[in-house]
Amino acid sequence: SEVVVGSIQGAAAGAKVPLAFVSTILLPIVGNAAEHASAVMFAVRNKPDLAIGVAVGSATQITLLGFPASVLAAWAYGEPLSLDMLPFETACLVLTILGVATVLPSGRSNWLKGLTLISLC
Repeated sequence: SEVVVGSIQGAAAGAKVPLAFVSTILLPIVGNAAEHASAVMFAVRNKPDLAIGVAVGSATQITLLGFPASVLAAWAYGEPLSLDMLPFETACLVLTILGVATVLPSGRSNWLKGLTLISLC
């Protein structure tokens, strides 16, 4: 871990980018890119259960961490922000959850289920 910290500090200094930006924005994006690449690799190898598990796990982590972290960051800066979403945002979230919940239980997929999941994005 010391090697990673040292390389991040060196890269941030060399690119003249704030260390806070690199560690809080760029590093998680790169980490998620590796996770998404593994999900695609599992899907290509015809292992949909692993691919779906990685994708849903990643989405769950972002949802459970991203929302509250945004609220806490806003409070730290003195900006008002709550988890109270508008009806349209709530409907989109519920529709996405229902769409994924209808695809996951069977463990099988076809082109129509894939198209449904893509259209939810």
